[in-house]
Amino acid sequence: MSYEFNPESQMFEFPNPYKVENLFLMLCGAVMLLAGGGTMFSVRDRIAHSPDGRALAVVGLSIILLMGGILLLARAFTQLRYFFGRNRPDSLAPNVAPDRDGNSPLANHFKETLRQNAIAFNEPKGPLNGLLYSWLPHLIFAPEVIQRTAQAQFYNFLALAATLFSFLTCWLLFGHGAASGWIGLVYAAFAAPLVVRPMVQQTAPTTGAVAATGEVGSRSLIVLVALALLGPAVLAVLGSHLPSLGDLSINGALALALVCALIGCGAFGLALKHQLQPAPQAVGSARVTETVTMNAHPNKLVEELDRLLMNRWYSRIPNRRYTRQSPVVDGQQGRFVAEIFEESQPRPQASRTATGVAHAMSVPQFRWITILTGIATFYMVIGTIGMLTAARAILAPEPVASTLAFALTQLAVGLYCFRAAHVLWGRFDFVSELIWVDIAGSYESARVNIGNQISGAVQTSKNVVNIENMTMRVWVSEIDTVIFGKDAPRQLIGMRGLQETAEELAASLKKFGEAQAMVVAPTSAQDLDRAAKVGLMQQLAAGSSPADVQHLAASLQAGENAALASPPASATPACSACGTPYEAGAKFCGECGKPLAA
Repeated sequence: MSYEFNPESQMFEFPNPYKVENLFLMLCGAVMLLAGGGTMFSVRDRIAHSPDGRALAVVGLSIILLMGGILLLARAFTQLRYFFGRNRPDSLAPNVAPDRDGNSPLANHFKETLRQNAIAFNEPKGPLNGLLYSWLPHLIFAPEVIQRTAQAQFYNFLALAATLFSFLTCWLLFGHGAASGWIGLVYAAFAAPLVVRPMVQQTAPTTGAVAATGEVGSRSLIVLVALALLGPAVLAVLGSHLPSLGDLSINGALALALVCALIGCGAFGLALKHQLQPAPQAVGSARVTETVTMNAHPNKLVEELDRLLMNRWYSRIPNRRYTRQSPVVDGQQGRFVAEIFEESQPRPQASRTATGVAHAMSVPQFRWITILTGIATFYMVIGTIGMLTAARAILAPEPVASTLAFALTQLAVGLYCFRAAHVLWGRFDFVSELIWVDIAGSYESARVNIGNQISGAVQTSKNVVNIENMTMRVWVSEIDTVIFGKDAPRQLIGMRGLQETAEELAASLKKFGEAQAMVVAPTSAQDLDRAAKVGLMQQLAAGSSPADVQHLAASLQAGENAALASPPASATPACSACGTPYEAGAKFCGECGKPLAA
């Protein structure tokens, strides 16, 4: 990661989207640290003088609280400030160096998106997804990370509901027998890997989003339904053979934890619903097609396009180039293609982050995420209080199994809700422009000679690449992209065509191409000065009179370029007394009558 500071622009001062979550994380972390430190302090004398198993158990509980508090605070401190440099967010496709040609499959994918004027969305598969997308029809237009996380949470909701139903059925039927204590243990052991473990395995390490869902939810649901139907019969057969657990029972704690987890899933569903947007209504991309006739190498058009795109750099930040193909002209005639595909620097969208708890509760987009985070905080605080109660019960001594089970399950559900909300908090929205120029045509090479080729003093010639009716297509679109986590890949979620920009760019390129000259001629002042002097030398070599030679020599020495434009006339004899011109051969002046020089 790199961070670049520019005092002229504050675009990299990105608002922290985790500001509200950090407040709740620091609150939970502080509560757990105080509880763990207080518990450790309360048993230090007992550990120092007469350590026993109960005191060591309390130390173990305090260590759990201290570790949990430190981890929560560390996560909050990590998210306190985010720096975005010019290399953030990641590019949509691999970048091409400024002086190289290149392309990539991802670049072709986005060019095809512009060509088709539409965004492709993956079709959901499976019966559970069909049910989910029928309830949330706009989910299909959500970012892929949101869709995968929604699918996983929906599977979890169904699995938790089936687990709760099966558990309550067994508890009501066998809750008063010898197998009562085993019911909670069996269902806890069964539900934990079935629900929690797939979430851990499928969660991306940097963003917390679900990376893949597969068919875990469907298989899990089938197993849970089978267990709900067969569980009571299996426990009826095995109940008489199981050893009695006495007063050990976590049934109530497990039932409460399942209900709390379902509440968290419901809050996540409501938060997700307010994150969804309807189908895009704007035109996806703007396209302009022009035909250009020019007498120059087509690479000159590509060079002009580079200059035009440079003038459009956002905040003087170079565009991200994904495709560049230079035209190849080889031989007397043939076809050529050229293209450039670039994206302007992505810039954050305004009003897409919560600035505080009050602001988050006032905006529907963040209200239920804040509520879900608050629910997670409540569960964590209740679990911490349960750990303190369990520590006192251990030291009393009193029965502690149900209290400890309640505390641990509440902490687990709190972390579960924190993790679900974190995915929605980590959303960064950006806007940028995609510009794609595609050029294709045919060329013929020729040699053009200008001037009188037989007796002219000035001649010029040039090898010309003639291009007739070249096709030039320009696509320009303003796109919305989103990431979940600073280093996560970006996803395209919206497009709007910029017709005026596309027409302006196409018109500028066409005007430049048709204005190319095919005649070689002096252009600079120094060229014109030297050409004038060459003309004077040609006059000297043509056999001028002695007076003309002296005048031209003086002009060359003085650098008078006007001599070529208006050369002096040939000298005519004149009377030395009055200056009246006379014709050759006369002996006396016709004006004053004095004799003339021979």
